[in-house]
Amino acid sequence: MPKDLTVFSPKLKIINLVLLGVVGASMIASGWFMGETKDKLGLNNQGLFDRLSPLSLFGGAGDGKIKLSGNLGEDAVKLAVVTGVPDKYGQELAVNFDQVQQSMNVMKQFDPGYGANKIVLTGEALKRYTDVGLRISCEYCCGAKAIVFANGEAACGCAHSQAMRGLAAYLIEKHGAEYTDDQILRELARWKGRYFPKQMSKKMTEQLQNGQYTPDMAALLLELEVPKYSGQSADAPLPSSIKDAPGMVGGC
Repeated sequence: MPKDLTVFSPKLKIINLVLLGVVGASMIASGWFMGETKDKLGLNNQGLFDRLSPLSLFGGAGDGKIKLSGNLGEDAVKLAVVTGVPDKYGQELAVNFDQVQQSMNVMKQFDPGYGANKIVLTGEALKRYTDVGLRISCEYCCGAKAIVFANGEAACGCAHSQAMRGLAAYLIEKHGAEYTDDQILRELARWKGRYFPKQMSKKMTEQLQNGQYTPDMAALLLELEVPKYSGQSADAPLPSSIKDAPGMVGGC
């Protein structure tokens, strides 16, 4: 005959209540611990990557203020591969140096040549656009000498060039009074560094060493105090003072 379990029911109820209490206390403690951990990691108000990014080797770019240490290798990477949200237009367009492909898709839509939402420039605005575009190329992808021809038309159809032209057109149309041509070129060069981080870091290292700058590299040094590397002058030229456009290597 099976035993009557009702005899043990009071004890079972007590045991169940104790177990429920232990589980509840454990859940409360776990929630508190997770909250404290999030606070310490900065996850309640921002992502872990954002919290750690100041410790990264890469340079921040939100306000364009990059501090150089004088270490050639580290400084070259800081200058060539920036992180974060660009100042002024970053939030407007929801673009981020850490989200390269998504940002490229946003910016290339404004390309006057190929964009889905072309920005049409005329007169002085077109002249500015052309002057900027003639001083930067996509040498690690395209076979053109610059991203535009002398008449302002697109010189290359790759996505990198489309995005750079689209951003140039957008900044001239929406923020033309807030950016000089050299500053617009700097923004394009920053994106170029994200498109080709290895090549641009190498290029920056070489030019910091020899003191001979192409316009895109000079733009990345704009408004910065540049340490003296390997005997070269600490003063980088303005991008607009460099007449020769960067050469192209290879093709798409």
